[in-house]
Amino acid sequence: MTRLPKAFYSPSEVARLASVSSSTILKYIHDGRLAAVRLSKRTYRIPRKSVIRMLELGARPPRRVEDPTASVDL
Repeated sequence: MTRLPKAFYSPSEVARLASVSSSTILKYIHDGRLAAVRLSKRTYRIPRKSVIRMLELGARPPRRVEDPTASVDL
């Protein structure tokens, strides 16, 4: 596993780590499948914990959970 020294990452940094495009990461953010902090209209930062969780899922993209109390089968 790659060491992640920073607390927050830009969508382009996460895209490089996950070997996907920046637009894919932004789509995950907009769909609610990847947690991110919105700094301005066009600027997001993704917490290290969210990046790690996404990378641990491997090829499977994170799924959106409509009911936060519901369980998710992985």
